[in-house]
Amino acid sequence: MKLLKTNAAIWFNKICRDTHIQPNYIGFKINAHKQQDKKTAANAIRFHINQEIKFQYKRKHHLNQQLYQSHLECTHHYKGMWQHIQTIIDRLLHYIKENQYKKLNKKLDALSNHGSRHHNKQKAIQFQSKVINLSNTHFTKEQINILSLGPNYAIEKEPKKYISELIVDTEVAIRQLEPKFQNTYRYLAAKQIKQILASNRHNALHKHHQYSINKIKKVLENYNLTLIKADKSKAIVIIDRDRSPTYISTQNTIHTHQTYAATLP
Repeated sequence: MKLLKTNAAIWFNKICRDTHIQPNYIGFKINAHKQQDKKTAANAIRFHINQEIKFQYKRKHHLNQQLYQSHLECTHHYKGMWQHIQTIIDRLLHYIKENQYKKLNKKLDALSNHGSRHHNKQKAIQFQSKVINLSNTHFTKEQINILSLGPNYAIEKEPKKYISELIVDTEVAIRQLEPKFQNTYRYLAAKQIKQILASNRHNALHKHHQYSINKIKKVLENYNLTLIKADKSKAIVIIDRDRSPTYISTQNTIHTHQTYAATLP
């Protein structure tokens, strides 16, 4: 439990650092009006978060050593039964871990909605948004930012979730080759797959993105909404399923003229 909470704390702090969110445990406030003051405050917050991440990593290393010793003791005490006991414990901890990450995601949503953001980013979003909401349903800033990334934005998954599919697809592709070359390519593919598992590279921000996308899907299903691409721009339009394409094109033209008018002196 302590190790799972420590991993969740590391993930939470990395999300705060990458999305420029100030966690609640950072209590200092600066009345920054100049650009230099804002930059100093942002650097101080980032330094504080980095120090917290370093502390959590040290704690994680210490807990891993304790857990390793506990596994050795349990293996010696329970002998052949320990593998079955460990499977049950891991299954229970999996549900606890999912609930922990749900709580942290809700906390991140609250911080992103009420926390401060960079003025330049807000101005860019208000000036020409890539998401045009023509429905009466309200979407949070975090959800709009996720949609503005576009349909081609690929979310990285953990290697453990796709490695089995990768092995099957690789084997299917290798069997299409000549039999004398198959073993060579199996060896090369196995070497690459081992490197993927050993590296365990995963962007912590993408897990929060997946959580936001799941919430967006629920909103679209509950309110009978759909996402389509605008006719005269690369914007994404949120609209009711009953709306006609002509209405969408007309609204997109109005939005384009309004955006152009905003640039005029």
